Amino acid sequence: GMFGSRNFCMEDERGGYAAFANSLWVYMDIEKGRPAKPSEEETAVYGKGAPLDMEYASRKIPLPEEMVQYPGFPVRKSYIDTNEHVNNCQYVQMAAEAADEERDIHGIRAEYKRSAVCGDIIIPEVYRDTRRTVVKLGDEQGRPYAVIEFR
Repeated sequence: GMFGSRNFCMEDERGGYAAFANSLWVYMDIEKGRPAKPSEEETAVYGKGAPLDMEYASRKIPLPEEMVQYPGFPVRKSYIDTNEHVNNCQYVQMAAEAADEERDIHGIRAEYKRSAVCGDIIIPEVYRDTRRTVVKLGDEQGRPYAVIEFR
């Protein structure tokens, strides 16, 4: 269909995983601004391989009911990528800063909901327990741009 699953890994000197990730991609029709099915020719360049032997989490990050809201901040030009919206890595940086996470991070999950653009106001909401920290980066009406989970 229009989704593509990609695994990434970094190996240590013994051939074990130093770090690994799974990501879900959506192929977009840029002119129509919505998902589309790519042709065989377009997908062939990426190749196909066996999935990594790793834990696969659900696509959705459950939002806790009790979250603490922090002051909002505007999206700056430096957050913007070539598609004219906030770069996905910037959402993770924003979440880490909002959470002021002090424990060792062993895993990060990111669920990107919609695009923020220059000038939008981002309102962080944070939930923390002994296992995880969840940060919702939303707009002024509470609609999320991204949800990030640190473990």
